[in-house]
Amino acid sequence: MPLVSNSLSLEETQKSICFKNTPMLEKVAVYLRSRVLPDSSPGCSNLMKFFHCIPSLQELEIRGSLWEYLTVGGLPHNPPTALNNVKSLKMADMSFGDLKEVSVAVYLITSCPKLQQLTIKCESVNNVVEAVVQFLQDQTCSGGVVKLLQSVEMSHFTGTKMEMQFVRFILASAPLLKEIFIWNFSYILQSGRQMINEMKQYRRASPNVEFKFEAVEVE
Repeated sequence: MPLVSNSLSLEETQKSICFKNTPMLEKVAVYLRSRVLPDSSPGCSNLMKFFHCIPSLQELEIRGSLWEYLTVGGLPHNPPTALNNVKSLKMADMSFGDLKEVSVAVYLITSCPKLQQLTIKCESVNNVVEAVVQFLQDQTCSGGVVKLLQSVEMSHFTGTKMEMQFVRFILASAPLLKEIFIWNFSYILQSGRQMINEMKQYRRASPNVEFKFEAVEVE
């Protein structure tokens, strides 16, 4: 996919995607709508292929089946250099009930050394997935790995055990964090204030985090 512009918003029905000749591309938003086919080349990380030719990337948005695509082939030991300058990361349609997708999300967050803004649209998950909870607990113990993150926004937040553990991970990992903003529709989110109070009890790398909560009324 040769490109001259420094930004790209792409909604695809293909089952895979890669970039070529895009050294100046700074902003990428991709929504992959089709389910991903099984990989025909074991050992080849789709995540590495996806980021291979976008070295100037600063803003990234991931949606749809792109999460499934990025899990194929596993996570590389050394993060793609394309993540070195990413300052804004937006994630939608990532399921907190899917360990592989959560692993990719955490990998991306912790592999962007200049990340400042994180935006997540939470997917509804009814059941507690203990494997995800344990994974996030393990990540929380590492601490201080998102050094420049300042702002986190999580929409459609319902307070599942996985979501709360993710917030715990972020709080423990971001020494410059200034704000966490959480919202959902009021008829879904009944105990927002209680959840915020619980979050305030979590260990924080930043002493100055401001917690904001909004319950949106449906007319």
